[in-house]
Amino acid sequence: MDTDSAVRAVIAFPLLEPDDKQWIESIRAKHDPEAKRIAAHFTLVFPAVLSLRLTEAHVGRVAHATEPIRFVLRRASVAPDTVGSGGHVFLIPEDGRDALAGLHERLYEGALQPHARRNASFTPHLTVAAGTAIDPLHTLAGEMNAKALSIRGSISELVLVD
Repeated sequence: MDTDSAVRAVIAFPLLEPDDKQWIESIRAKHDPEAKRIAAHFTLVFPAVLSLRLTEAHVGRVAHATEPIRFVLRRASVAPDTVGSGGHVFLIPEDGRDALAGLHERLYEGALQPHARRNASFTPHLTVAAGTAIDPLHTLAGEMNAKALSIRGSISELVLVD
């Protein structure tokens, strides 16, 4: 392993209207254990042991060639965990979904290609809740969807995190 390798991921923090950001973060504060550690974000490259030098160079090239992506979050969806009885609640973009998925694919080209998860589909999302029981997550998603969501935002920067 390279001396500059560590577990890293590539994320994008959404640019949102202040009221929308506050609403999302208030839900996360109640329902997402990660809310204290990191603000709402799209994970575009999942955590893996990555070389800092190679990853920074590759992500920089992709970011430079990518226009800002606008999106609209229109629904909440429950994603059951693959192991256990829990899951997560995601806010899913409808508008902008293809552009975010395309960015995810471009990030997994070149230096990051060996780390691509070819056996799993990618759905762009912001995580707002996590739990060990699925029923309360369905209730929360239903309450959120009853609000007829239409949260507009954009991403314009990629962040490499350890």
